Amino acid sequence: MFSPPPTPPPEAAASVLPGGAPWWEILAALGPLAVLLAGALTFFVGWKTLEQRRKADQRSEWWTRAQWAIEASLSDDPRRQETGLGVLDLLAQSDLAGTEEAAIISIAWARPLTAIVDSTGDMSQNENITSAPGTEEADDDNSSTAAGTRF
Repeated sequence: MFSPPPTPPPEAAASVLPGGAPWWEILAALGPLAVLLAGALTFFVGWKTLEQRRKADQRSEWWTRAQWAIEASLSDDPRRQETGLGVLDLLAQSDLAGTEEAAIISIAWARPLTAIVDSTGDMSQNENITSAPGTEEADDDNSSTAAGTRF
């Protein structure tokens, strides 16, 4: 004779989802996906950390170059001053120069430029030079400009 299957206890019926599989089997099947998501998140955070460190290192090197250029622009040697001003001009155009750095460069730009102009005697009492890095002014003798040396 044929007998009907035994009925499961009521607590067992609550643990079976409508598809027929218990909830813990479905959760266990999602485990590899969770590991993959955790790995992807870890990779993303690590990548962003390395990118931030690289950018900070580049800015640090930019500032080291800016310090050298400022010191060179204050030198007594006119050729070194001109080189320092040229480097300041290039550094001001860099993507690493923020607004604060650009302000520092523009302040550092005025004094040595005034000293160079006064030492050549081309302009007298030129204490209020307003040219900033990256702007060129026309020279009749093609010797030097606010942006560096012309060749």
